Amino acid sequence: MDIVKYMTPFLGTWQGQNRLRLMPTDEYKGSAATATVKVTAAHFASVAYTWSDGENPQEGLLLLAGGASDADPATAVWADSWHTGKALMQFSGTVGADGVLRLDGSYPAPPGPDWGWQIHLHPADGPGGRITMHNLVPGEDPYQVVELELHR
Repeated sequence: MDIVKYMTPFLGTWQGQNRLRLMPTDEYKGSAATATVKVTAAHFASVAYTWSDGENPQEGLLLLAGGASDADPATAVWADSWHTGKALMQFSGTVGADGVLRLDGSYPAPPGPDWGWQIHLHPADGPGGRITMHNLVPGEDPYQVVELELHR
């Protein structure tokens, strides 16, 4: 299945709630969120979203390409005004048996090894969809940092 077909249930405009925490022991902080998902340049899908950190508005963009299977994995680039600054993060991944697209990437964490970052797109079931993001600290269990709950 190609990425455009996979993202079809997500197409359109969404509203919802973003929840963010930095460390696994922190409480989540919530903010209102929006997202627009569309087909871009015929063969790509984009997810443009907004959220806020306190009074500071934030935005992000995920651009997806390729397939969504082991034979033809999805690739993605991601930018977020809060999480990535001026850098783009690159990802690749596949859709699991549960229908969730799991994208894996990494980022530098000097002076040690790179840390991992995962973005999971949970298909829209009925009126909602969900995007979660997870931090992978070397030697530790992965933990969820972001949950973006979306509704039509």
